[in-house]
Amino acid sequence: MPDGREVDQAELLDVAKDEDRARSLLRALRTLSAGPDPKLREMARGVLRGDLTAEQAFTDPEYTAALFSGADKIRRAGELRSDAEAREAGERFGEWQQARRTEDDREDQAEHEGTPQSDTSPRTSPQQPTGPWRHSGPSGLGGSRPAGGFGPR
Repeated sequence: MPDGREVDQAELLDVAKDEDRARSLLRALRTLSAGPDPKLREMARGVLRGDLTAEQAFTDPEYTAALFSGADKIRRAGELRSDAEAREAGERFGEWQQARRTEDDREDQAEHEGTPQSDTSPRTSPQQPTGPWRHSGPSGLGGSRPAGGFGPR
């Protein structure tokens, strides 16, 4: 897709395996394409442009190292946060998660009505939680910490 068009969900199904995961992967790539890490920006933009496939990106040693490095930073930040910070992050994540569900429902409804969003429509996403916990786990349990390394102290 070097013609300037962004890949769509269908083109990510080979690695995502289903439409929900493909949608999530597309959103993640859009987020990474504007993120602070130059290697992840390069990777995400390459996949979105169609210069490389998602499979190529996720098996490239440099890109996987950048992904794991980012995940490790998030894990460490989660371990260092206070209980009050964990509750606040959980609340923000719950709000963000609800906005995502609303957006997913709107997109599904548009597709079922035969008016899928075009590749030229503006891309908007719900407000992402801020701070080092913005990518915290999927618990959404009102701020309670997930089990394991992120559990209560």
